[in-house]
Amino acid sequence: MEVRKSILSDASKVKKLQQSGEAFVQDGSCNNIAPHLHKCRECRLDSYRKNKEQKDSTVFCRFFHFRRLQFNKHGILREEGFLTPNKYDPEAISLWLPLSRNVVGLDLDTAKYILANIGDHFCQLVISEKEVMSTIEPHRQVAWKRAVRGVREMCDVCDTTIFNLHWVCSKCGFGVCVDCYRMKKKNDGSDTFSWFKCVKGQVHEPENLMPTQIIPGKALYDVGDIVHSIRTKWGIKANCPCANKQFKALSKPTLKEDSKQVLLLSHAMSVVQVCLSYYPYASVNTPPSLSWLSNLTSGNVNKENKEKLLIPIPKNENKPLQTLPSLAKPAAALQTFNSAILTPVSNNNTGFLRNLLNSSGGKTDNGLKSTPKILDDIFASLVQNRTITDLPKKPQGLTIKPTIMGFDTPHYWLCDNRLLCLQDPNNESNWNVFRECWKQGQPVMVSGVHHKLNADLWRPESFRKEFGQQEVDLVNCRTNEIITGATVGDFWDGFEDISSRLRTEEGEPMVLKLKDWPPGEDFRDMMPSRFDDLMKNIPLPEYTRRGGKLNLASRLPNYFVRPDLGPKMYNAYGLITPEDRKYGTTNLHLDVSDAANVMVYVGIPKGQADQEEEVLKTIQDGDSDELTIKRFTESREKPGALWHIYAAKDTEKIREFLKKVAEEQGQENPVDHDPIHDQSWYLDRSLRKRLHQEYGVQGWAIVQFLGDVVFIPAGAPHQVHNLYSCIKVAEDFVSPEHVKHCFWLTQEFRYLSHTHTNHEDKLQVKNVIYHAVKDAVGILRANESSLSRP
Repeated sequence: MEVRKSILSDASKVKKLQQSGEAFVQDGSCNNIAPHLHKCRECRLDSYRKNKEQKDSTVFCRFFHFRRLQFNKHGILREEGFLTPNKYDPEAISLWLPLSRNVVGLDLDTAKYILANIGDHFCQLVISEKEVMSTIEPHRQVAWKRAVRGVREMCDVCDTTIFNLHWVCSKCGFGVCVDCYRMKKKNDGSDTFSWFKCVKGQVHEPENLMPTQIIPGKALYDVGDIVHSIRTKWGIKANCPCANKQFKALSKPTLKEDSKQVLLLSHAMSVVQVCLSYYPYASVNTPPSLSWLSNLTSGNVNKENKEKLLIPIPKNENKPLQTLPSLAKPAAALQTFNSAILTPVSNNNTGFLRNLLNSSGGKTDNGLKSTPKILDDIFASLVQNRTITDLPKKPQGLTIKPTIMGFDTPHYWLCDNRLLCLQDPNNESNWNVFRECWKQGQPVMVSGVHHKLNADLWRPESFRKEFGQQEVDLVNCRTNEIITGATVGDFWDGFEDISSRLRTEEGEPMVLKLKDWPPGEDFRDMMPSRFDDLMKNIPLPEYTRRGGKLNLASRLPNYFVRPDLGPKMYNAYGLITPEDRKYGTTNLHLDVSDAANVMVYVGIPKGQADQEEEVLKTIQDGDSDELTIKRFTESREKPGALWHIYAAKDTEKIREFLKKVAEEQGQENPVDHDPIHDQSWYLDRSLRKRLHQEYGVQGWAIVQFLGDVVFIPAGAPHQVHNLYSCIKVAEDFVSPEHVKHCFWLTQEFRYLSHTHTNHEDKLQVKNVIYHAVKDAVGILRANESSLSRP
């Protein structure tokens, strides 16, 4: 980053400032500009390090382009407050406002799709900022801390990225996010986070901190208004709190005896919305038989019809209404309206909501189904004890008909027809089919990538030759013990030769994995040819490449610190013996972003008998389906790793289950730790069986063969067990469909201990949402003229 010379280095300008007494913005570090004034935390720390002959800190001055200074009448430099939100310049505001022209890397359809998926999250962001602003006393002046290129503003308490409003100490620059500020003000006695002290050991009291915003002026609220206007003009769906007024009538106080009826009507409306979303043409041309449904969800219900809809509940029916998850698709089927596209149409395997709408029962003389009768059917379906096992199963291996899809997309189905596997990684239509499964939170697999990669780049001997002398930490997969002082060569020597592996004190060869290698963000720099090979051939480039149009991280301007989304390597030996089935190469965990994990090499080590038989047993023990097993036994493909992936919506159930098992085993559950985020559990067959029986949670059992790419949705708990020695490379991305999980996980990570690897918020999800929406709005505004064309 280019560092401009301070205004104070120009003697003529200094003289003018001394004569005029005009205030100016601090344009250098505290140590260099104003050593006799209050120094910010970073400059004070930097000064200390220099005195201790330590390496200069990489941190940046907290008061740079923030604090205002002024020469008094004696020519002495003094503090003169801070910038205010209305003191912005064109360069500062341009970073936050949408361009009125087409945006690079984005097309019109993609802009509409992005806004349809994340527009509501953006509105929620604006609402929460308005709510915080409304709590600030009128007499308090809000300061403006402009964004600084290459600097990520973070809360000094919880390490979360600060998006906009926060609180800052005017003496040392200590800054806290909205959540930490509120927790401290509540003073509920819980010391989840400790606050740093100010100058001379003074305590930071919330009331002494000044409210500060990062986005200049009213740009945030202006963009919020533009988003509403644009979505209305383009007919883009909006279900944000500020736009959704469908159920206002239900918010009124109700008589006690009517409360059950109103609750039932509320459930009915929710169900009806789902019904309409399942009907292919509901939003375009609703058939007469469903017109009342459309009226109901839009609030156009007259008094007479409303009275008809209030259906009394039988006195003997005391069962609570099942919530919508019971209406969700059976685990064996796709259940959006696109299920008509993705699977052959059959009365036996379409969603049961669709069956309710299309069934013949309850029809009137003119053939149209009456309103109360359909609701009766819906309510009956809501209150009946219908389990997943009661629903019809689809046969395995159903195919998407290209004639129906309109695309030629070679594929097949695994996991009893619950996992889409695309067979041509370069097919340009892949993303259309992928999206239908992806938006439902399902993992997806793409096979055959190894045929596209340069195999010589990914062999163990090439890594040994280039990097063998580097020191690295290794992890014993059986004990999770970290082995220090080893080299990369030590690991690769035993990758395909058991006799060359490091051994325990008992003389047993260890099952090892490389820990964080290459470290951090070094993959691209250390291995440029491999990076290029991967990026050139990774499937679904619209999502997975750094500049992919559906990778929202690509919308973050270069002005900001780009989130570390990989690639990241996962190198580990296989867990082959029967005793190893209780261990994981990577224990159960979840990630804040989406990921594409590529199996680039599978090594079958020499020196161990009956490997193939044991691997087959592990695959069978892992709940794999018959088609997966045939890939190994008949097609003779190389299996690398056994995955178990669970839906993000089941995370809380899994967490409760693991806490329950921990208590049974006498383990503690500390507040600042989490059984999933701690990666302390591997669900073996017995635990997976209990999870299914006791909590109704079933995941996807996936065997990743050589050349397979497993796509894991953000927030989806997953675990990996290597069958043979594997080299895997993962690239993270942020898809529009799963932003909500990124957002909530960032909040979860705040409460992990400071030593936790997931504690720091590196994704900057609020910034990603803001700038993705800003760019989408920009391209839609630039094309508004096309709306008036016939």
